[in-house]
Amino acid sequence: MDVAEEVLTDPDLCFTFPDPVKKVPTPCMRLQEAKLGYNGEVVLNDVNIDVDHETRIALIGPNGAGKSTVVKSLLGSLEIMDGTRILHNRLKVGIFT
Repeated sequence: MDVAEEVLTDPDLCFTFPDPVKKVPTPCMRLQEAKLGYNGEVVLNDVNIDVDHETRIALIGPNGAGKSTVVKSLLGSLEIMDGTRILHNRLKVGIFT
């Protein structure tokens, strides 16, 4: 039998997706009047950031300006020295560097 004569049928596939989880209330993440730094040394004062569902952030600046400090503080991997941080417990964060 020639390969061209062979009849192939597509397999039956069924995709199912879970119901979407309720949206996380806004703001999803917040730093309010935050003092940020390492080992007792303040890097940034009075930082205020609100992140909601539509927020996209690009941090641009010279080395040592505090970009990584802001991101780590916002995500909770670095404790803030003063002020308030809100990070919703159902939030899933993706970072591209």
